Amino acid sequence: MQKYSTYAEVPWYRKSSTNSLFILISIFFPPLIGLVCILLVTGKIYFNKLDVQGNLKTWSVANKVVAFVFLFVQLTFLAFRYLF
Repeated sequence: MQKYSTYAEVPWYRKSSTNSLFILISIFFPPLIGLVCILLVTGKIYFNKLDVQGNLKTWSVANKVVAFVFLFVQLTFLAFRYLF
């Protein structure tokens, strides 16, 4: 797993601000929430803050749950829309 010493080293798609924006935009453009969930499954999302060991903080379980709840709600909505 890649370790970053500064926030500037983190790729744009692994930054918390980018993924938070994707979650908000996914209300109107649903595929973005899928991208966020794929990124969560394949690696970490980083904050621009340091933890007590001096490493960049990553998304907690709560952040991940929110992303997957958005995905579940959107998939449920799409299923009802197109199947019923």
